[in-house]
Amino acid sequence: MDWVYLSITTFLAATIQSATGFGFGLIAVPIFLLVLGTADAIQMVMTVILCMSILDWAKLRGHASRPLLSRLCIGMLIGFPFGMLIFHYVPLSGLKVIIALVIIVFSIQNLLRLLNDKQVSVVPVDSQNKWATILTGTVSGAMSTSLAMPGPAVMLYLVHKGFEKTRIRATILTYFIFAYSGSILLQSILVGVSKSTWLSSFLLVPFGLMGVMSGHYLAHKIDTKLFKQLVLSILILTALVMLYQL
Repeated sequence: MDWVYLSITTFLAATIQSATGFGFGLIAVPIFLLVLGTADAIQMVMTVILCMSILDWAKLRGHASRPLLSRLCIGMLIGFPFGMLIFHYVPLSGLKVIIALVIIVFSIQNLLRLLNDKQVSVVPVDSQNKWATILTGTVSGAMSTSLAMPGPAVMLYLVHKGFEKTRIRATILTYFIFAYSGSILLQSILVGVSKSTWLSSFLLVPFGLMGVMSGHYLAHKIDTKLFKQLVLSILILTALVMLYQL
């Protein structure tokens, strides 16, 4: 039954991530941890998402914002070591509380803005505060190596800046390739990844790829406003689930 739960979770989380640009880690990590009960769940999620992101990136790479990506990646590299320290020393329950509360506050703020039809003007990349972008990448990098969740911080930042859905999906999926590649590398060197974890991860990849194809179909059926409402709703729901499972 564990494999049934993991397979279904992988497919559904992959569908949501492919349709919205993120969400796999937010959905899969809590469920994988609940089913497996070990930190190996985080390493499995990292591996599966990396494989899925490469496939998604091949179709969307031309829409990603390179200047934005470069600043996010600088911050990500700064955040990586902090995430590894968190992975080693901070209780997982405490980290979940902090992350969940931050996600809920910022998601509700952005969701209310969308529901009130308040137009969010797009901020040109050249006009954005580069230190705010780097800080976002730093938080994301720390969350990547500690919880396999680099998406929430970056997604909230991109939605807040008013980007349309194709650019959001392309930018964050490209960013995921760097974030998860670095996270898996650091986990392998500093913590170690068992053979059974590698094998289990690759056995789940086909379910993830089926979810990617399903998500691509759904992405064309969702307009930009509904897309952002869906993203923020997923964030709030997942944060509440994280708190409930403590």
